Amino acid sequence: MAPVQLENHQLVPPGGGGGGSGGPASAPAPPPPGAAVAAAAAAAASPGYRLSTLIEFLLHRAYSELMVLTDLLPRKSDVERKIEIVQFASRTRQLFVRLLALVKWANNAGKVEKCAMISSFLDQQAILFVDTADRLASLARDALVHARLPSFAIPYAIDVLTTGSYPRLPTCIRDKIIPPDPITKIEKQATLHQLNQILRHRLVTTDLPPQLANLTVANGRVKFRVEGEFEATLTVMGDDPDVPWRLLKLEILVEDKETGDGRALVHSMQIDFIHQLVQSRLFADEKPLQDMYNCLHSFCLSLQLEVLHSQTLMLIRERWGDLVQVERYHPGKCLSLSVWNQQVLGRKTGMASVHKVTIKIDENDVSKPLQIFHDPPLPVSDSKLVERAMKIDHLSIEKLLIDSVRARAHQKLQELKAILRGFNANENSSIETALPALVVPILEPCDNSECLHIYVDLHSGMFQLMLYGLDQATLDDMEKSMNEDMKRIIPWIQQLKFWLGQQRCKQSIKHLPTISTDTLQLSNYSTHPIGKLSKHKLFIKLTRLPQYYIVVEMLEVPNKPTQLTYKYYFMSVSVAEREDSPVVALVLQQFKDNIQELILRTKIGKQPRASTKRKLSDDSCPVEPKKTKRSGEIRAFNKILAHFVAVCDTNMPFVGLRVELSNLEIPHQGVQMEGDSFSHAIRLLKIPPCKGVNEETQKALDRSLLDCTFRLQGRNNRTWVAELVFANCPLNGTSTREQGPSRHVYLTYENLLSEPVGGRKVVEMFLNDWNSIARLYECVLEFARSLPDIPAHLNIFSEVRVYNYRKLILCYGTTKGSSISIQWNSIHQKFHISLGTVGPNSGCSNCHNTILHQLQEMFNKTPNVVQLLQVLFDTQAPLNAINKLPTVPMLGLTQRTNTAYQCFSILPQSSTHIRLAFRNMYCIDIYCRSRGVVAIRDGAYSLFDNSKLVEGFYPAPGLKTFLNMFVDSNQDARRRSVNEDDNPPSPIGGDMMDSLISQLQPPPQQQPFPKQPGSSGAYPLTSPPTSYHSTVSQSPSMMHTQSPGTLDPSSPYTMVSPSGRAGNWPGSPQVSGPSPATRLPGMSPANPSLHSPVPDASHSPRAGTSSQTMPTNMPPPRKLPQRSWAASIPTILTHSALNILLLPSPTPGLVPGLAGSYLCSPLERFLGSVIMRRHLQRIIQQETLQLINSNEPGVIMFKTDALKCRVALSPKTNQTLQLKVTPENAGQWKPDELQVLEKFFETRVAGPPFKANTLIAFTKLLGAPTHILRDCVHIMKLELFPDQATQLKWNVQFCLTIPPSAPPIAPPGTPAVVLKSKILFFLQLTQKTSVPPQEPVSIIVPIIYDMASGTTQQADIPRQQNSSVAAPMMVSNILKRFAEMNPPRQGECTIFAAVRDLMANLTLPPGGRP
Repeated sequence: MAPVQLENHQLVPPGGGGGGSGGPASAPAPPPPGAAVAAAAAAAASPGYRLSTLIEFLLHRAYSELMVLTDLLPRKSDVERKIEIVQFASRTRQLFVRLLALVKWANNAGKVEKCAMISSFLDQQAILFVDTADRLASLARDALVHARLPSFAIPYAIDVLTTGSYPRLPTCIRDKIIPPDPITKIEKQATLHQLNQILRHRLVTTDLPPQLANLTVANGRVKFRVEGEFEATLTVMGDDPDVPWRLLKLEILVEDKETGDGRALVHSMQIDFIHQLVQSRLFADEKPLQDMYNCLHSFCLSLQLEVLHSQTLMLIRERWGDLVQVERYHPGKCLSLSVWNQQVLGRKTGMASVHKVTIKIDENDVSKPLQIFHDPPLPVSDSKLVERAMKIDHLSIEKLLIDSVRARAHQKLQELKAILRGFNANENSSIETALPALVVPILEPCDNSECLHIYVDLHSGMFQLMLYGLDQATLDDMEKSMNEDMKRIIPWIQQLKFWLGQQRCKQSIKHLPTISTDTLQLSNYSTHPIGKLSKHKLFIKLTRLPQYYIVVEMLEVPNKPTQLTYKYYFMSVSVAEREDSPVVALVLQQFKDNIQELILRTKIGKQPRASTKRKLSDDSCPVEPKKTKRSGEIRAFNKILAHFVAVCDTNMPFVGLRVELSNLEIPHQGVQMEGDSFSHAIRLLKIPPCKGVNEETQKALDRSLLDCTFRLQGRNNRTWVAELVFANCPLNGTSTREQGPSRHVYLTYENLLSEPVGGRKVVEMFLNDWNSIARLYECVLEFARSLPDIPAHLNIFSEVRVYNYRKLILCYGTTKGSSISIQWNSIHQKFHISLGTVGPNSGCSNCHNTILHQLQEMFNKTPNVVQLLQVLFDTQAPLNAINKLPTVPMLGLTQRTNTAYQCFSILPQSSTHIRLAFRNMYCIDIYCRSRGVVAIRDGAYSLFDNSKLVEGFYPAPGLKTFLNMFVDSNQDARRRSVNEDDNPPSPIGGDMMDSLISQLQPPPQQQPFPKQPGSSGAYPLTSPPTSYHSTVSQSPSMMHTQSPGTLDPSSPYTMVSPSGRAGNWPGSPQVSGPSPATRLPGMSPANPSLHSPVPDASHSPRAGTSSQTMPTNMPPPRKLPQRSWAASIPTILTHSALNILLLPSPTPGLVPGLAGSYLCSPLERFLGSVIMRRHLQRIIQQETLQLINSNEPGVIMFKTDALKCRVALSPKTNQTLQLKVTPENAGQWKPDELQVLEKFFETRVAGPPFKANTLIAFTKLLGAPTHILRDCVHIMKLELFPDQATQLKWNVQFCLTIPPSAPPIAPPGTPAVVLKSKILFFLQLTQKTSVPPQEPVSIIVPIIYDMASGTTQQADIPRQQNSSVAAPMMVSNILKRFAEMNPPRQGECTIFAAVRDLMANLTLPPGGRP
């Protein structure tokens, strides 16, 4: 009956169910024998299996077969691996095809399966019924017949009730359930010891093979170990001699360490099979151990042979390739290999034999290991190599092949050594066995690195050569020749001997400045003696002496094939015209052969003779005599050649320098030895006189020169140092190095690589430096002579810091923080001046950098140090003040907002004349005079004719009046009547002016500064040189207004006596002074251009604040008659007044709160006000304003519809432009409103930074209707007096030009007021309350006022994309709400009210910025 599937998905065979359900609790009776047999037969006839179990079985089988393949396939060939993989795929496919058919059938047999299950269930129920009836009948007939009721278990009840235990349990329960106690450790040891004795007895009494002698008995086991084959562990199960051996463990020891990847060579299933096979032999055989060994040994030999074959295939595939071939392979029998096959290598050498190695199993005696055979047999030259080649116990085919070919390579090297010995009986070649090589010395004595190493390639058997330094092409040619015929090595060794000799020479001079070549292109090679030398020679070029060579000739030594002899020659050549053109050999001279004698002669102190070319062969350096070989000494080092090169390299530069000195007729002492003959030097006896230096100075310099010596120094030996020793230095600096009785001056000269060392270039550079020393010495000598008579103020002002004969450095100033360096430039043939700062001022700029070019020109014209110091003294304070002026270009100063204008341009004209250009429009000339004063004039007027203007500049009206406000009251010049300055120019012609100029200058025959005989060439204190006097001209105002009592006799400037003014001028008897055309006699048309700017290198930062104010002792200025050319007359100011004039300071006369943030100097404020007044005149003509003629000079008057305006400079300071407003209808304006308008104009419109567009915007506001202008004035009042509106949250600023942060309606800087039917203007609101670390919040508000409707609102101007829109939205909302709450009335302006409401109610969100 078929099996039935129950609910738990288990298949139960018929009759296999458990006991009936619902039966009694007693154990059921066993079924009848017939029923049990029938049920078992039915179950066996139709067994059932789950489909998942069947699939699992198939997968396990496929997986196990795949794992077996992964273990076995790596050791098989490629074809065998492919066959096994195909067979595995075919078997697996058939199994799964059958499984697929079964699954398809199972899916289509549903009804049959149901019927089978029903039939099986019914059969099972029938069996259960029959079995139940049989059991009940058996129970009634057998068991119940003898059933009796047992007696009561009273003893058991008493035990339980009294003791609580049940001690009378049957012992059979304990015996069946509780296991017995294990044996003790002692019993175990005794048992194992007894078992060991039984094993030893069995081994003694058994026939044991000799190969199993390596055994171990321990722990009841015997372990047999055969190295390289197997290890077997056996035991016996009793002490009966007939009890067979039991194999416990089997381990195969065959290993493949090269290709096995560390895995076992035998699969576990194979080991199990062998285990069973050996165990069966142990049970059945009469000699079990012998049979076990034979079985395992045979398997291991076959396995070893298989391993060697696998290694050979891998060796061919990976490393050796065709160099080794498998001749034949019989598994389990033999393996034959061939190496050094000439046919395979492509070198067919006739009947060359093929070397074979055969590995086979001895068929006669299977117990032997693998046997090795070589064909042809190995030579017996080295028994150790042959012995190693006959063993395979390491189980490595590569080692076996290497041992075999090493033995054969050793044989080839022995044959080669015999050939060398036939050529040279004393040859010392040796054979290295570690790597088969023959070491052949080429040139004795010879180090290992210089020997020729001849190797035998173990793979191919061919010769391979190695020699350090030899090119690979030569080595390849040698290998080809030797492999064809070993006897061809002899000529190659002869050739290598000369090559090695050249290499030794090159290595010996490698550290010296030389270039070695084997050949040299000489145009006269065939006719010159150099052509008769041997062909084996070496040319050594001295790099520092390119016209000299050392030639080394190499010759053979008779009867000594491994030695050479050298000859050395010195050769000079002509200088090549081009690098690639051949040179001409001039002199060829051989060095003496007795070099050792020269060395010994030098050691005992004999000095070589100083000569020319012959000297080179006689000179020698201290060289040690020949002595025994020291350990570590380089054998290849050619000491003689190195000595010759060193001598030539050291001596020839001095020889060349000596020749150049002799050619220039400079006397000298020749080449001398210094420092125990370790260095050379040339001393000059006299230096030629310099051109341009007077004879007295030349003699003084020659007397002070004690010594002049030339030496060579530096690693490359191309640096000449000329040491000059001077005595009686005319000046002593403050440096400690300049306090001794003598001074050492070192001049260094670098020789270029393209020039020979010691050539004419060095002598020329030295003579140029000597000329520089003489030129500077002449100035220093004159300065030293005038030092005792120098004025006291110059002595305090300056000091000599350094004088080293090449440079003079003076420090000057109140703190000696500025320095000036003077030296002669031999290239440009003039003095070079450089300025700097020292001490605490180090890093700052020197104020005289502005006039550096002019100072240098002045000093070169008249090289007088006292005059230079006087100029520095007179110009330091003015230049410090001038350098504080702003020179940075600024935008938006004119209507061209994108054009930058430089505020001040500093244009030096001479060392004492500085020209200041203000915005390329106005020009100020500053002349630095003595006694701490300067002369200032308007530079727009010509220096020669006051009626003419300099092109490009405009006169500054009122400049004379403005400058007179800074004149010191202590000077008499100011007390003179200004009418003298304001007189009209005299109508004098050009010829007459030239005559007047000549009258003012001293006559040429009378030198104004003659040298006094007793002053040692120094100038008198009252008369510096004429050249300086000609450049620093006398001020006209000083000439005509200076009091005789105020003249300083120590002034270096000439003063014209006031009595000169009393003379009558030709053509103008009523004029009491010279014409303005003659007031600057020192200026000439050759001066620098008045308009070309000179770079200014000393822009000092502008001061932020200043405590200096106008002099308090100045009387109020007098009213001066206005003359257009009055400012061309120089005004004399003191240095302190000039500093006040040019130092940035607050605007005088203004409350600090009203003054702007732009801090500028009084001169900038005056010129800015003048330029703003000029802009105003042009604006009035362009705008709809009416100009009113005015008789007052410098005053501009104009009117609008409602106001009359008067604009003029402030009469008190002349530094601000003031507006005076008079209304047409006085009832419409309040006085304070007019004052606010005037103050706003003075501080915000016409004040710094003086922009023209602010005037344009302001004049447009003035043209607005009265009620609109009044509202704007109220806003201006809030800006000027922000403290009066404390209830407001914001401060306001009226923007007359468009600020950069405004909405992009127009470029920044353009006028910000538009007046048409609507008025557009801009306000800047700044928040009052802000955290101190943060900047206050500011916003730009464009206001537009509609005059027709009277509404005030924010102009709708598109904002930038990255700007915030929160603040503009809030401003717009506030203005709209104000317009809604306060509708405009007729004739009333709402601008101020709307702005005030905005300032009171605008509140930005916290943290929000516009």
